[in-house]
Amino acid sequence: MVCNSSVGLTPVVNGTVHHFGPEGLYNGLVLLMDGETETYWDHITGEAVHGELKGAKLDNWPIEMTNVETALKREPDLSVYLSQPTLFGRLMVWAHQRFPTFFPPGFRGTMGEPDKRLPEMEIGLGVVADDVRRYYRKADIGAGIDDEIGGRSIAIRIGEDSVPFAKWDDGTRPLQLFTRWYGFSYTFPDCEIWEEPLR
Repeated sequence: MVCNSSVGLTPVVNGTVHHFGPEGLYNGLVLLMDGETETYWDHITGEAVHGELKGAKLDNWPIEMTNVETALKREPDLSVYLSQPTLFGRLMVWAHQRFPTFFPPGFRGTMGEPDKRLPEMEIGLGVVADDVRRYYRKADIGAGIDDEIGGRSIAIRIGEDSVPFAKWDDGTRPLQLFTRWYGFSYTFPDCEIWEEPLR
């Protein structure tokens, strides 16, 4: 994938640019730390969760998640830079491909009680809009889901790159995350799960 999240964060706090890097785990998810105040930040919501700036929030916006092949089809002159994964990173990918429920060392110890409504490693699209946090299992999306959030029509589809996405009826995108169930349910513990309406 081109990126491992579908949320962009603005690194500006009180008018000053801060510098962020991965510095910890909480509920199996990466925590960022800014170098200026050593505050820990949730990389999905942009909220400062521990440290001097606790309670502050970074502006966020939805970004399109895709793969390199699809990006090059859309933009043939696009420059693509691939980093060389560390040996540890390659081992983690290998382990996850062979054992889909595998968590890297240290992850499980950071996690609380899981939300057992879905399997932890279920993959899907989480949409965050208005006061609604709703999760759509990728297996349920199929040819598409037409839904409504806050009185607005929203289309949930799977793109040519096999990545699910959500669009409002005006073509704009809400905040959305293509993620495992454990990540979405830990971040938004009172979230909804979309279900096929009874006919």
